[in-house]
Amino acid sequence: MTTSLRHLLLAMGTAILLCPVSGCGLFRHAAEQQQEDVSPLFERDPVPYSVDIRVEGDDSGIRSAMERHSQLVQLRDTLPDGLIGLMRRARIDRENAVKLLHSLGYYDGTAKTDVTEPKDGAEAHVTLTLIPGPRYSIGRAELSYQPEPAPLPPFPGIETAPVPKDLSLKDGEPAEADKVLAAVDEIPQALHRSGYPEADVASTRYTLNKRKKTLNADVTVNPGPAAVMGDATIRGADNVDHAYLQKLVTWQKGEPWDDRRVQAYRRELQGLGLFRLVNVKAAPASLGKAQEEGGALTLPVLVDVRESSFRTVSAGARYATDTGMGVQGEWQHRNLFGAGEKLTIKTPFAQDKRGVQADFEKPAFGDRDQKLLAGASYLREDTDAYDTTALNAYAGIERKLSPDWWGSVRVFGEEGTVTRVVKDEYRYASLIFALRRDTRNDIMNPVRGTFLQWEAAPTTGYYNGNFSGLSAKMTASGYYSPFEGDRLVLAARTSLGSFMGADIANIPPSLRFYCGGGGSVRGYSYQAIGPKDQYGEPRGGTSFHEINLEARFRVTESVGIVPFLDGGMVYEEEFPQLFRDFQWGAGIGLRYYTPIGPVRFDVAVPLDKKHDDRDYQIYISIGQSF
Repeated sequence: MTTSLRHLLLAMGTAILLCPVSGCGLFRHAAEQQQEDVSPLFERDPVPYSVDIRVEGDDSGIRSAMERHSQLVQLRDTLPDGLIGLMRRARIDRENAVKLLHSLGYYDGTAKTDVTEPKDGAEAHVTLTLIPGPRYSIGRAELSYQPEPAPLPPFPGIETAPVPKDLSLKDGEPAEADKVLAAVDEIPQALHRSGYPEADVASTRYTLNKRKKTLNADVTVNPGPAAVMGDATIRGADNVDHAYLQKLVTWQKGEPWDDRRVQAYRRELQGLGLFRLVNVKAAPASLGKAQEEGGALTLPVLVDVRESSFRTVSAGARYATDTGMGVQGEWQHRNLFGAGEKLTIKTPFAQDKRGVQADFEKPAFGDRDQKLLAGASYLREDTDAYDTTALNAYAGIERKLSPDWWGSVRVFGEEGTVTRVVKDEYRYASLIFALRRDTRNDIMNPVRGTFLQWEAAPTTGYYNGNFSGLSAKMTASGYYSPFEGDRLVLAARTSLGSFMGADIANIPPSLRFYCGGGGSVRGYSYQAIGPKDQYGEPRGGTSFHEINLEARFRVTESVGIVPFLDGGMVYEEEFPQLFRDFQWGAGIGLRYYTPIGPVRFDVAVPLDKKHDDRDYQIYISIGQSF
């Protein structure tokens, strides 16, 4: 066989294979061409191309959905090797287009592609045409059980959700594959929450009625045995008190089985910081104990954990134009006495603060949802407003009131010396009541949710004479992501506070309110906003109001840009004068996202600049500003 003939047969074979992709347009005359005309097919030089996605008939969002699933679109910047590589992408897209149409309920849908060969240095062009045809709707959707679910025993105070009687599909709605499959998957999941932990789909049968253009679904579910919650059997916790872990159990023995309780317990254990692996599941039915003949099983919950290191050492750093460089070391033990007790020791060292601080936390104190809190610190603070050296201590109880609400009460006392013009002694004691609601999805980098905190503290003490009063403070923040992928997060915070019942001259400077700085109103020095004394130094006030606004744009997975606007004021009146005499600051920030949280770099300018304000301020730290 001659060389020319071999090339001719190769070209014809390639044309036949590629006809479905190209519509036979590219190599329609391949059998009549010479060797040099066929060779571009086998060249591996990158081929630039354009792509056009078309939908015949009613679009109904099909085109935009296809663009999200198209290799031709998503890999446009990565050029294929030669025309064969381009045709491979076109073929994959055609196959994906048919799958997409079927998933949207267009079960007669087809697709075709046409590839135009580049000429005279121009781009190749690919046309992908989707032909949906009629959209199918839900016809018959029947659910049956084999065998019928066994009855559950009653449990005081708990009403079990009824066993599903049908699929959550409405006659006549579009027969979208995802909705149909989700409706089927929901049945065993609902049963897992309603007393049947081993429920599973036994069989499914989907049929298309071509004449009526409907999809019929026949689903059979095996509910498995009825079961109630048993004891938690914990394995792998060698150094953690099992009695403590049992105390955290989220169910009552004997209540109908509910997978949500099991998963809540798993999350509870994961949040302790004691385990690197947590697996919680129902024991096999063979390990269950029948309550009576033909009745429900008492089913143990198997808990497998792997302990992590209980001790950690960490360090952090920050920088601000006004307060300079600051570092902090931290040592933490999360299982001090074997029952999840947490001891944290911090050693801040900065221009404005240095010393040592210890905090202790004992979980499940008297009740699974209750903590014992205690701590003490010895700190020296040097600011423009005051210099203090103080020893303080606190003790209290925090209780979880609901999944999102916490309440606490603490006794706090502090004694020390403060220097403004001269050195004075002060001391005071407070009874602090706090209420907190937190629905943020992430403390370090929230993208949705809210945070609310109210605090009231009756306080009595001595500073230039005896004083008594009530300190109150409220903080609220919210986070909203308007677009898919959380590329933009709108964040807002407002804070206000008041100290009532005492003259400001008798309130220790550390108990007064101040505004300005990286955690307050950026663009101004730390504590610089508000009343000044006769020497031009911050005097503080008995009330304040602040507001912070940010738009957090995530440019890439690891880099973000944050324009922001802050405002605030400190008042001599007991109650904050909302927005009166506000001083505003604005700026822009850079965020570098890391596994431990975003690194923050902010530059801000004062919009109401006074003669002693800097032209700008710089802030560097870990974590969002709020």
